[in-house]
Amino acid sequence: MATEEFSVSSVIPASPNRIYSAWMDERHHSAFTGARATVDPWVGGRVVAHDGFVDAMHVYLVTGSRIAMTWRTRDFPEGSSDSRVDITFEPIAGGTKVEVTHTGIPEGLGAACRQIWRTHYLDPMKKYFAKPGAMRAAYTAAKKAGHLPLSGIKASRPAPRRPLVPAAQASTEEDEDEEEQKPKKTRPRVESKTIDLRELARAQATARKEAQRKKAEAKRKAEAVRRAAEVASKKAEARRKAELARQKRAEAQRKAAEKRQAALEKKKAAAKKKAELAKKKAAQKKKADALKRKKAAQEKKADALKRKRAAAKKKAAAKKKAAAKKKAAARKRTPAKRRTATKRRSPQKKRRAGKKTAKRRTAKRRAPTKKAKRKPAPKKRKSTKRRTAPNRKRRPAKKAKRPTKARSARKPKRRR
Repeated sequence: MATEEFSVSSVIPASPNRIYSAWMDERHHSAFTGARATVDPWVGGRVVAHDGFVDAMHVYLVTGSRIAMTWRTRDFPEGSSDSRVDITFEPIAGGTKVEVTHTGIPEGLGAACRQIWRTHYLDPMKKYFAKPGAMRAAYTAAKKAGHLPLSGIKASRPAPRRPLVPAAQASTEEDEDEEEQKPKKTRPRVESKTIDLRELARAQATARKEAQRKKAEAKRKAEAVRRAAEVASKKAEARRKAELARQKRAEAQRKAAEKRQAALEKKKAAAKKKAELAKKKAAQKKKADALKRKKAAQEKKADALKRKRAAAKKKAAAKKKAAAKKKAAARKRTPAKRRTATKRRSPQKKRRAGKKTAKRRTAKRRAPTKKAKRKPAPKKRKSTKRRTAPNRKRRPAKKAKRPTKARSARKPKRRR
């Protein structure tokens, strides 16, 4: 059949002997468990707790140290063997560590048994021994519930009950005969002697000297032990101081290493930040240089365009000047008859041509950067004079004759 096992422990604020004594006393056992319990505090004794729900038997007992017993409850199936419980009491700082090891539990009942040990024994015992008034309050509650058959707790530290010893039986005739047959003990007779006082004094003096010698020897040994203990304590103190100094040096070295590491990391971070800043500045400078070069290229291009335009303008002016010179030379070479033979222009056309040339000259002289706003032309007033007939031509005013180009001076167009 499959079995289960577990182990639970708790620290109880009391000495091991006190906890052991309370465990073996029915009154205290009933008080801290909160249910009726009967306990036989000897090996082979029976333990019935929780109003008969738990039935156990002591197998091994060590006062203030260990309790071993067989253990079963009403929930154990029929035909199953008893489980085994081993309880140990270990003194530690702050009280006693009580550890319960429960083995051989039928399958499926491990959690219930663990709950019984935790809620009905370890936790209540911790409260029971925690404060002086808790024991009295638990006892009063158990008495009101009818769990205590006895009058009350008489001692603060309960002692375990001793097994019942049967009374001596009355002596019979056979026993009397046996006693008669036994040899009677007689006191040996001591002969009296005379005591020599001088020998007694010497013996007493020798005994005193021996006692003094033993006392001096014991004192010397104690002094030697004390000195050895002092030397040992001094050595231990020196070792402790050396260990503290070593730990202090190690701590100082560790702090110095951490400080150096922090300084190195700080230096690295500053160098990294400086490098990023220099990189950023270099990028900005590169960008500014590129923009400057672009601007210089644009200015250079604009200057080249300007020079090109000036050269073109100069070339056009030179070309125009050369053409004018050529025309003038051609006029000089043409005869007077040829000049008169040229077709005369009407005075209106001459006036228009003069206006155009005058406009061109003024435009060349001024060469404005912006187009000047044209002033609105003044309104023409209606003349009161009578209009001439449409077919009648007005006679132009007489002007000085301008020399015309000779037809021979004109270059004939080349045919392609």
